[in-house]
Amino acid sequence: MADGLPIAGRDTRPLVAAPHPVSAAIQGAIARLLALRPKRVVGEPDPGDAAGLIDDLMAIAAIIDPVIESIGEYARSTVGLSRSDVADCFRHVLRNALEGNATFVIADALRRRGGTEHAAEMAREFRRA
Repeated sequence: MADGLPIAGRDTRPLVAAPHPVSAAIQGAIARLLALRPKRVVGEPDPGDAAGLIDDLMAIAAIIDPVIESIGEYARSTVGLSRSDVADCFRHVLRNALEGNATFVIADALRRRGGTEHAAEMAREFRRA
């Protein structure tokens, strides 16, 4: 605008900020979290209950990890992280933290309660993963 008048041939519509690149990942995570129906343990827990709880943890990791990775990608595009930084520090972060830790203690707790054979097998599987 020159002297308050539009410049010929110029688009004078107000600029609208583009959505934040991480917002789409957050919105997708919200929808998936709202749809998640966690396992309910009824009565004496059995190996299927332990597996269901572990599945819930992995489902949540699958929902949240893309948000964390999108933050890493955004940081790469804005502050200059390397692709290897994103891969090493922002990809599958929650899943990697849960596997072998939370998943193991769930299987181990079941083993200590008496479902020893299947729980021990589950614990071995998680250690291999």
